[in-house]
Amino acid sequence: MVIRRLNFLPITPEFNGKWDDDTIFMGGTDSLSLFDLMRKKTFDFVEHRIISGLILGMTLFLCLVIFTELSISDSIDKYESLGMFYYGMNFFLLTFFMIEIILKLFAFGFHFLSEFINVFDSIIVIVSFAFLLIGSQVKILGLLRILRLIKVVSGMKKVVDDKRER
Repeated sequence: MVIRRLNFLPITPEFNGKWDDDTIFMGGTDSLSLFDLMRKKTFDFVEHRIISGLILGMTLFLCLVIFTELSISDSIDKYESLGMFYYGMNFFLLTFFMIEIILKLFAFGFHFLSEFINVFDSIIVIVSFAFLLIGSQVKILGLLRILRLIKVVSGMKKVVDDKRER
């Protein structure tokens, strides 16, 4: 309905102005369907150089947070405000990465899951987020989250390869 109101899909004589969900989903015209258009726009967004850099930077920042959290874990246990600070940082960063996973799943479809690094990274993020929400702290999980640096290395390799292509 929103699509019809915004005139993304022109009314043509073959549809007589009647739009059902299947017609909207499939596009109803020779141009991109609404779904494909949304996937393309989302793909362009998540693959944009600035957004990719932001994701890499946030991953490095998460690793820094994890390293400091592991190194001062005794102090975090003593001071409630410090524990709340790290909880808030982890919640913000993991929420950011959950949104990244959702956007990339939408943009790439199941092709996103065909790469081992994406599956590995997604599992770590989802499990970390679940443990954070239920309030459980597992030390090994912090170490697994540091393994997300593998994604940073592969992301940096991708940036270098893109620069070579230009």
